[in-house]
Amino acid sequence: MKIVTKGEAPRTRRGATGVRTGVILAVASAVNYLAWLGWDRQRDVAPDGSVSGPYQAWQVAGLVIVLGILAVVAGRRGHPVLGTAAVAVVTWLAWSVDAALSDDSGLWVVGSLLLLPALLLGVGLVAFLASRRGGAAG
Repeated sequence: MKIVTKGEAPRTRRGATGVRTGVILAVASAVNYLAWLGWDRQRDVAPDGSVSGPYQAWQVAGLVIVLGILAVVAGRRGHPVLGTAAVAVVTWLAWSVDAALSDDSGLWVVGSLLLLPALLLGVGLVAFLASRRGGAAG
């Protein structure tokens, strides 16, 4: 029989909580992507003929702010590694599929290869710092 101290969940309950947290963060990450970037397909043509887009700076900023909030939630809940994996991989997968379906040049692969480590490092750093400042027990 394991003795549980105040503020510590039993191992099986903590494992179930980790899975639940991971699933919630994964779903929230997918919704985050769809809400900020997933709907925009319009490319902007400037007067000089140059094309940009489809995303505006405010859309990317919104996505990143919510990613930061999700990373903090993962860290505070005591699951910085699982949370980082769920948030980063789902966001990367959503972007990669979206880009692959809308890019004719094939450069989406380069963007995808650059995005994954950036997401893992960014979300992971925030989640780790949040867990150090007051994880599941605090």
